[in-house]
Amino acid sequence: MNSLRAELLGETGTVIPPYRMLIPAGWEAHDLSAATEGDLLGRADARLRSVGNTALGPLLRDQVRDVFTQLRARGGFAYAFPGEASPTWAIGAASLVGTKRTATPELTLDQIVQYAIVNHAAEPIGDDHRVVRWTERKRVAVDGEDATTLLITYLIPIPGSRRTEAVQWTVTVAHDADMPDDHPSLIAWRTLFDVHVASFAWLEQ
Repeated sequence: MNSLRAELLGETGTVIPPYRMLIPAGWEAHDLSAATEGDLLGRADARLRSVGNTALGPLLRDQVRDVFTQLRARGGFAYAFPGEASPTWAIGAASLVGTKRTATPELTLDQIVQYAIVNHAAEPIGDDHRVVRWTERKRVAVDGEDATTLLITYLIPIPGSRRTEAVQWTVTVAHDADMPDDHPSLIAWRTLFDVHVASFAWLEQ
């Protein structure tokens, strides 16, 4: 579950400086460009046609466009999810989103971290402690059934920003509503992404 074989490369530096980070084996990483959106829609349409289900096409296109629009509005720059090469238990169960956080006079990055420490037991990970991680759980309804999502958030300051800008990685894991915090599956998800996000490194420009 914790294989480090795939890499997420952010080489363009259009939203944040160039970086590299490992992601789980079998996961697919994408930027949030219009070209990527079109490619994902095309692949989804092809998959629906292959199973003879074209009625869901318009609904799926609207959902994908809504997701991309919301992520871009939040400063999103990357999105990753388990692909077909992932273990079957992972497909559809989780996603990873990268966003750029910018401090405001009303809410600094230090205040965000302080709040997370007090309310969500935030703690540093990695050998150099430059990444701060915290978790939250939120109840949601999926197809009329009660479920819960585990949100794992990682915050990494952007060099040279004087702690006014940061990269935020958010992992969302859907699971049964009655699953306890110390369930082995949830611990495994946290461990998996602690290892991968700790591999985050800025590239020399």
